[in-house]
Amino acid sequence: MKRAAIYMRVSTTEQEKEETIKNQEGELLRRVEADGNALSPDCIYKDDGWSGTILERPALDKMRADAADGSFEVLYAYDRGRLARRFVYQEIILDGLRAAHVDFISLHDINGDSHEERLMGGVMGIFHEYERLKITERMRIGKVRKVNENKKLLGYNPKYGYDYHARIKNVSDGYFSINEKQAAVVRDIYTWCGEELLSKYAIRARLYKLGISPLKGKKKYWSTSVLDRMLRDTTYMGEHYYNKTESVETKNPRKLEKYRRTVKGSRVTRPKEEWMMVKVPAIVTPELFKKVQTQLARNKKFNSRNNSSNKYLLGGAIYCPCGFARTGDPANGSRYYRCTDRLNNGKGTRNCYLHGINVPALDDLVWRNLEELLKQPELVFEQAKKWQNERISPLQSELARLKERLRGLDEKHQRFLNLFGEGEITEQQYKEKKYEITQGSQAIIDEIKGIEDEIANKPVLPLEELVEGVIKLVEDLEFSEKKEIVQKVVTKVVATKEEVSVWGHIPILATEKVDINVKHSNTSVPTQSEISSNPSDIGLNVKYRHRRPAKRRQVHSVQRFDRQ
Repeated sequence: MKRAAIYMRVSTTEQEKEETIKNQEGELLRRVEADGNALSPDCIYKDDGWSGTILERPALDKMRADAADGSFEVLYAYDRGRLARRFVYQEIILDGLRAAHVDFISLHDINGDSHEERLMGGVMGIFHEYERLKITERMRIGKVRKVNENKKLLGYNPKYGYDYHARIKNVSDGYFSINEKQAAVVRDIYTWCGEELLSKYAIRARLYKLGISPLKGKKKYWSTSVLDRMLRDTTYMGEHYYNKTESVETKNPRKLEKYRRTVKGSRVTRPKEEWMMVKVPAIVTPELFKKVQTQLARNKKFNSRNNSSNKYLLGGAIYCPCGFARTGDPANGSRYYRCTDRLNNGKGTRNCYLHGINVPALDDLVWRNLEELLKQPELVFEQAKKWQNERISPLQSELARLKERLRGLDEKHQRFLNLFGEGEITEQQYKEKKYEITQGSQAIIDEIKGIEDEIANKPVLPLEELVEGVIKLVEDLEFSEKKEIVQKVVTKVVATKEEVSVWGHIPILATEKVDINVKHSNTSVPTQSEISSNPSDIGLNVKYRHRRPAKRRQVHSVQRFDRQ
């Protein structure tokens, strides 16, 4: 009789297939008993939910340490793959057991001490590694083929705002449906960013104030990284991508833990040509999604970088004629907008040698001309009239979305009717689905009627009040208020000491109240092709140009003004 030990392991994937530790334990206990060996409770080692590609596992480390201490004389395992899925790891563990004079018995591999038996056992170990790679690749290729050919969803943890309905054989494919309670939050988040121009931090604060917690509810505050991913996810405008990312080994883990259950704890984006698009119900319109992307780019561009010591009115919008951006540079008690080619490359390696521009003088020049422009009643009235005639209100957008959902439910009902007609589902199944769809359709019809009534009875704000509000807005402002207007109106400034050109857009937005808010318009400028025009925002492109008089060292007045 020998002192025996047993080692068991299943991965998370194997757990899903109901290949549990108990399945292995039953076979191992019967074999130990049949061999007439004694098994102590202290010599039962279990790694439940651990990948075989990881060598550092709690129970495996304890087993190897106990083997070295002589706690047992023979170790039983279901197969070599339980020790590890990589052949080299298997040999490391088995060499350690041999050094401790511990026999190893696999229930489903070749055992023995002769050269031939050890060779064949090693071959079986290689097959364990090959089998793992083959299964992984076969599953990946199968999923890719199904999505690529059928354009249907496979298994998913649904994104916030959706519910996932698993595939029912011969009845329906897997699909996303809109979770209306969560979708309402998603629409608010997109509206706050794209329409009200809030930052991610302001959105997070508003969610907290409204008592809206994240999905898991572990914290009251939403993470800004979660909000950023949500605001950039094309799924919410109806374009869901499969095969977009892949798992990779974590290089710099956030927590330094002795044991990690998975090696591939990080994800990276695959090349875009490998992505596969599947259409899903849209929660927001493509127009709103586009607004949000532009606003995220502007938020990044105009980030103050926590600069509280120096004030730069045109920060983030000013460029040098050479194409590089200009940035604020305090020097000897003064402040200048300098070309970043000079600041980044230093002497001897830069290509641009244009001088810096005095910050207070240029900021004052641009603001005086901007203020003069925004106080022209006829210009603001013209833009307000154009905005009022062409804008699409949030209520109208919501109405269009609901009508699209209603059409989708009608198409869904027709699909189930066809399945019933072909004998693929029973009459009872068809009636249940019809009742479910009818209830959903009636709820949407009631909501559509309510919105149509609200649109019909909504008062229209007189244009004269819009004009008066915009003109009052630019009077007696603090620096932070001026900067907010510049960020929403000015899209680009190109400046030298001799000439200043400013491109901008005058936005008009009326709230439900009489007071007026200035709203940024996403009009693109010549060198910013990534920022595209937004049809729901109406404005006027303007350009200021100043030429320095001869023998003047500093910009101080506008000599010529062009309106475009």
